Amino acid sequence: MGKRLDKGKDEFFDQDMHLVEVTGWPEEHLEPEEPVDAPDGARLAIWPTDPRDARHIPAPGEDGVLFATTTFSLMNSGNRTLRVPKRSWKVEFESRAGDDRLVGMSRLNLKAMYNDPSQMREALAWRLFDTVGVPSARHTYGKLAINGRYRGLFSLIEQVDGRFLKDHFGRNDKGNLYKAYCGDLGCATLERRVDGGDDGGRQYRSPADSDDATYRLKTNEDDGLQGGDGRFDTDEFRDAVERTMNARAFLRWAGANLLLGSWDNYFATPANYYLYNSGRKGGEDDFVASPFFTFIPWDYDNSLGLDYFDTNWQYTDIVDWPSNTRNYYRRNPAGPTSRIPLVQNLLQNRELLRYYLDHLEHLLDTWFNPDSIAAEIGTDGGGGLWDRVSNRTPRTGRRSPAGSSATTRSTATAACNTSCDAGTPRSRASATTCACATTALAASSPPFARPIRPARAVRPSPA
Repeated sequence: MGKRLDKGKDEFFDQDMHLVEVTGWPEEHLEPEEPVDAPDGARLAIWPTDPRDARHIPAPGEDGVLFATTTFSLMNSGNRTLRVPKRSWKVEFESRAGDDRLVGMSRLNLKAMYNDPSQMREALAWRLFDTVGVPSARHTYGKLAINGRYRGLFSLIEQVDGRFLKDHFGRNDKGNLYKAYCGDLGCATLERRVDGGDDGGRQYRSPADSDDATYRLKTNEDDGLQGGDGRFDTDEFRDAVERTMNARAFLRWAGANLLLGSWDNYFATPANYYLYNSGRKGGEDDFVASPFFTFIPWDYDNSLGLDYFDTNWQYTDIVDWPSNTRNYYRRNPAGPTSRIPLVQNLLQNRELLRYYLDHLEHLLDTWFNPDSIAAEIGTDGGGGLWDRVSNRTPRTGRRSPAGSSATTRSTATAACNTSCDAGTPRSRASATTCACATTALAASSPPFARPIRPARAVRPSPA
């Protein structure tokens, strides 16, 4: 049975840090790559804790235990980081009636941040998406202990599920939620597919018995992605797109994603995102016949300078994204560059391009610049992200840099260029203006993490 205090999801994620404690867990299942149900005697408990408390496993404070359950399952998660020394975890709260859910959530994601020496990249990304009004997961931090052993500091990330949809879409929460993968139809490029002349949506579906579907339905059972057509640089195309998807929110995501230099999503891969068909406002019961899609981002550990393909993702041409994916596709042979028609086609429409460029400029002026990022990170005792990660012990499975915790402190570096260097990717437009802003996270990064370089944007004329 579960035990809950009456605290909401907002309060949970507004808390600076939690302690996630698992007891009675079988030693032979400490690295589960498939879900393992909690055996008799196992228990999961969560309670708020103070980041300034240097104890590995601080006891519950005055507020007591926030949530406790004996009906849950655990598994490791990740792709490239699935078998690293410090693994990420998914916790599934198993209750048909929802009694054993954590503030209404059916799942909690604990990201190990193994490849992020700063421990702040995802936190900054989720804050940026919230700022620009893109429906996105919430984030806080947590310490994890299993059977009395401290496992390290983790990012606690909200699951995109039915409760998430209710929070963001209100009465339009009964639609179809898809998660995008690289699967049996290839990666989730969102390219138009026509199968034998059929453009009705079935060509996007995998066989019913497939366990490797590219577009995986997460909320309902019988639906398919819808087809469509149009000419891109016309008012008719723009109107058609905006009748069927939240194009402006997608373009705000695109601008933020470009500045973050995040590639493992609808950019290079393309995968690791959700599409939600809510139906139009007032038409929540008719979402199949009257679709309205919203793009929901996911998985932002590979951002702000993290790279495995010898690519400066932050130097991407702001209109021609695929041109910066050639190195990626030398190792992932699916073509010379990525295929992301939703970005490419929207940016061929002059009005939508102008909206995207104006939003990029707005972000550079207001949020994505050295002063603003430095304020988010903060200083000792300043209440920023630094206070939440600086009082941690060395991460499990990783060597700790010599010296005090100050030796690994992430700093914001003013690095703005006023002109384009030779070799900077150019857009297809003739007139360009350069702007830049960045955060230099993890000044003393281990060798596997590249230091962040100035982000450079090349702005074409929309005219």
